Amino acid sequence: MKERSRTVAQACGLIATLAVFWVACVSTVRPDELLLGLGALVLSVTSCLFVVRTLPLQFQPRLRDIALIGRLPAYVAIDLVQITWVLLRDLAGRRAPSLFRSAPWEPVRNNGRDTAKRALAVAFTTVSPNCIVVGIDCGRRQILLHQLRKSPVPATIGDLGAAK
Repeated sequence: MKERSRTVAQACGLIATLAVFWVACVSTVRPDELLLGLGALVLSVTSCLFVVRTLPLQFQPRLRDIALIGRLPAYVAIDLVQITWVLLRDLAGRRAPSLFRSAPWEPVRNNGRDTAKRALAVAFTTVSPNCIVVGIDCGRRQILLHQLRKSPVPATIGDLGAAK
C-alpha cells in the first residue's frame, strides 16, 4: 500500500509540474484548453507510469553524467571541421578510410548506473558527425567505434567509462 500511495503522489506531482510548464509555454488560460490539456496530461502520465511499473527499466544516471552534454557543441564543431576536411580530400580523389576502433570499457554491470552510462555514451558520441558508437561489448569490455577521420576517444565517453 505504501508503494501505491508513493506512485500516486509522484503521478500527481508530475501532472502538476507538467501542467504549470504547459501553461507557461502556451501563455493562455482558456477553460476549454486547460481541460483538454489536463486530460492529455493525465492520460500521458498514466501511460508512462504503467510502462515504468510494467517494464524493468534500469536507467539511473547521475547529474554529472548528464551534465556532460555541455561538451557536445565543442565536439560537434571540431568534428564538422574534420568531416569538411575529409569531404574536401574525397572530392580531390583521396578516399577517406573507414576506421573501426575499440577502446576498453568498464561500466558493464547490469545495473541502472552502468546502463545509464552506456546509453549516454551512445547518445553523446553519435551526435557528433565523425564518431559513431557501433556497439558496446560487455563480455569483452570494449566499446566499438566507427570514425571517418582518426581522432582520440572523445573525453565525454572517457568520463563515462571508456579508457582514454
